[in-house]
Amino acid sequence: MYQVKYVVVDSCFGTDHKVEMPGGIPVWMFLVLKTPTALMVGGGRMECEKNICILYPPMTPIVYEARGEKYHHEEWIQFLSDDPKLREPYVPLARPVKLINPDAVWETMRLLAYENIAGYPERENSINALMNLLIYKLHDSSVDTAAARADSKLVRLRSEIYLHPEKDWTVRKMADMVYLSESRLHTMYKETFHITCMNDVIMSRIQYAQNMLECTDKPVTDIALACGYHGNEHFCRQFKEKTGLTPGGYRQKYSILKI
Repeated sequence: MYQVKYVVVDSCFGTDHKVEMPGGIPVWMFLVLKTPTALMVGGGRMECEKNICILYPPMTPIVYEARGEKYHHEEWIQFLSDDPKLREPYVPLARPVKLINPDAVWETMRLLAYENIAGYPERENSINALMNLLIYKLHDSSVDTAAARADSKLVRLRSEIYLHPEKDWTVRKMADMVYLSESRLHTMYKETFHITCMNDVIMSRIQYAQNMLECTDKPVTDIALACGYHGNEHFCRQFKEKTGLTPGGYRQKYSILKI
């Protein structure tokens, strides 16, 4: 269980910002540093890039200062907890971790800040769910070093692809979105997600089509259009290549409407 004492999001400081608490504080601190920062780690100084997270146990020294940006941005949560996950090796303690998907962490912290002051009947359960999500994100970032090195712009691009499979995706458009050349995008995307960006577009469309075939009675031509296909024949051919079934055969086998 988690008892959140204080949440700060979207804080902004000058380049001379320093925090010096050599004796620590009597609660846990989940700190996200959104701009470059110099940290004291294990008695030594470490220069860290942006989008770093550190989980400080109670009474652990907390010392850091802004580095190399016009403004310093950070967010933090102070809390009490007896959660057994809050220990090594599940999560690193008092050590910086590069976040795989910082946007997801920031949004979760904003939700937590709201829930912490709300008086909803399920407030306590909501807070526990959000805190658990943050700890899971910290764990994933600490163990998946390859993903952590990936440019977060690629993660946002992939999310956009799966949220909007109907868009007219091209390599050129995707490369422009993440400010890369087409060849560089192809290389980085394949290294990060183990699939080419255009094959991922196809998979996003097929997955969306599968869901619509399972859960709706819409005509196949309408589903093809909703998935970004301008021709029913192209959709049917690609769907069968990826699933081994025609759209009609897939619906007959997996539709939940017949149950």
